[in-house]
Amino acid sequence: MRPLLARSCMAFALMVAAFSPAVPAAADPAPAPADRFSVRIDGSAYTADGALTSGGFAVTDRVADFATVRIAGRGAFPGPSGGDVTAALDVRRGLTGLTGSFTLEDPGSGVRVKADVRGVTVPEDGTVTWTGPASVTDGPDTARRTVSLTLVDALPDPGDHAIRIAHAGVERRAILRLPDDYDGTPRPVLFHFPGLIEAPWMAEFFGRMADHARTRGYIMITPEHHGRGWQGVPAGTTEPELDDPGFVMRLQDILVERFNADPSRLYASGMSNGGFFTSKLACENTRFAAFAPVSGQLSDIAGCAPTRPVPIVLLHGDGDSVVPYTTAPPAAAFWAGNNGCSTDTETTALPDLDPADRTTVDRITYLGCPADAPVVLYRIRGGGHNWPGGLPFLGPFLGGTTHDITANDVIWDFVTAFHL
Repeated sequence: MRPLLARSCMAFALMVAAFSPAVPAAADPAPAPADRFSVRIDGSAYTADGALTSGGFAVTDRVADFATVRIAGRGAFPGPSGGDVTAALDVRRGLTGLTGSFTLEDPGSGVRVKADVRGVTVPEDGTVTWTGPASVTDGPDTARRTVSLTLVDALPDPGDHAIRIAHAGVERRAILRLPDDYDGTPRPVLFHFPGLIEAPWMAEFFGRMADHARTRGYIMITPEHHGRGWQGVPAGTTEPELDDPGFVMRLQDILVERFNADPSRLYASGMSNGGFFTSKLACENTRFAAFAPVSGQLSDIAGCAPTRPVPIVLLHGDGDSVVPYTTAPPAAAFWAGNNGCSTDTETTALPDLDPADRTTVDRITYLGCPADAPVVLYRIRGGGHNWPGGLPFLGPFLGGTTHDITANDVIWDFVTAFHL
């Protein structure tokens, strides 16, 4: 009986296997993109072009003026003879622009290149180009020839990077910080829109948002407005051809395509005029998963018609003499109504961690909101027109700065819970 039973069980197992769908093996994660290097020597048949198999190159930009300050690295890639080519580039910004050195070694082809590099083209979309004279050794012969190189920085490195694009006929710019552990895997992104006449470097200096992103693993991008402020909101630019909403959409595309941002985890914040603009985007831009306006709330409630519930956290000081706190509760109530929340709220007095700053903070939470669309208002009692937890923009002239909360923590802890 036992052999018969065993044969029956085996037959049943084979039958089940025959009619069961195959379970595919787990796919390996996509490899991170590799930088690419290409070299051409004029007057010679020699060209080398390939993705790096080892090493890498870093392009670093400066927050203050969006200028590239260094292009450096060393890497190997397959050469025309089948062996590896090793290229090294070290270019730094000085008084006369980007200058430095370039070398190439291709033992398989007997080619060596050495050049003093000047006049490097400013990187655009991660691509660096240069053409100039170099000492070229080809076998037994050494001569001066014109060499052209192209470096595609396909895997950006941690640190500061500039985006420079033309949009609607205007040169537009943004600065972004890739976190210390950035490795090309998908990351969430926090956009921050600066206030009136506030440059991105100023927002970074007074708010330290990029420093926060460094250690929390997300990408921080701070776009530059054109003129005095953001389009379509109080005190912003009135030039209709600028198309600030379209500029933001372009940046969202660039973040996803070039920096491998997670398209389901894009978030928006802003201060003052940038807070107004953040609120406007909450009405219109459906690619942001959550919003955090600071000291600049929704200014056109009648003109706001979101097509979905909007997770939003609002921060505002009740001692703000520039944008009165009285604008914040109506904006919060609008978002609560849009999201299907109750009109009831729960107020929590937060610990007074720094009595010396003469501020306290109340967290006002709207009840009955959907889990994926809460509305929270932070009322900073005694707080002025400053970034909570940051440096005061004009000292005491814009009112108090609370240190009982840090806007960077409040915003990131809130928005990071939401995905599209």
